[in-house]
Amino acid sequence: MMDNGLQEERELVPYSAEGVPPARRVLVVAPHPDDEVFGCGGCARLHALAGTPVEVVVLTDGGGAGDPAERATESRAGCALLGLQSPAFWAYPDRGLARQEAVSSLANQLTQALKAGGHDLVYAPSPWEVHPDHRAAARAVAEAVWRLGQAGATVRWAAYEVGAPLWPHRLVNIDAVWAEKLAAMGCFPSQLAFQPYDQHIEALNRYRSYTVSGQCRHAEALWLPQDEDLVRVMRDWDDERLHPSSLRGNRLA
Repeated sequence: MMDNGLQEERELVPYSAEGVPPARRVLVVAPHPDDEVFGCGGCARLHALAGTPVEVVVLTDGGGAGDPAERATESRAGCALLGLQSPAFWAYPDRGLARQEAVSSLANQLTQALKAGGHDLVYAPSPWEVHPDHRAAARAVAEAVWRLGQAGATVRWAAYEVGAPLWPHRLVNIDAVWAEKLAAMGCFPSQLAFQPYDQHIEALNRYRSYTVSGQCRHAEALWLPQDEDLVRVMRDWDDERLHPSSLRGNRLA
């Protein structure tokens, strides 16, 4: 801590690159068919290479930005390139997760899936994302992980970034699997036709090496919430629904 009361850089962002969080079984939660690759494809590949089973669930049908069947085919191809299990598709309506009834249903479904699958680590979008489906997914995952913790299970949430930066607890070196992630991102031509998402994510992952210069060229950033953070995620999302204009400023305060 500096004499003026401000935190040093190293207290705010990691200055070393690490491996993936340890896990026995991993579940990757993707709001849309492609988030599993763009958001945490490097981490997922590293888990798979270590022999850790990695399951993927895609929450929405992706119909808001293309044909659901085509997008499902793209998702399967991307997961296959990364050595992940073929994704399950829960087919919620695209841009429909933010409804209260959808979040409640999703939290219940995720709780059951994590419990039945014996997963101890779940990757899902961070609460700082801008897409409402991403933020709703974060809310549902927070509730599912919190519920399981209250029941005595040990499940951790590793929040990833896609459309907005997060405040990272861990920067994972993905240089060893960068070629595979880049190839997997190319499996989504229907989305790359809208804009070069693969280039955006490449720039994001390259930027994430900013504070670990010399250790790696590409990194994925993860936020690893504790129990009190899970409660704040739920509270802030509920507050946003009641007071939409207060979305920014006090989130996770």
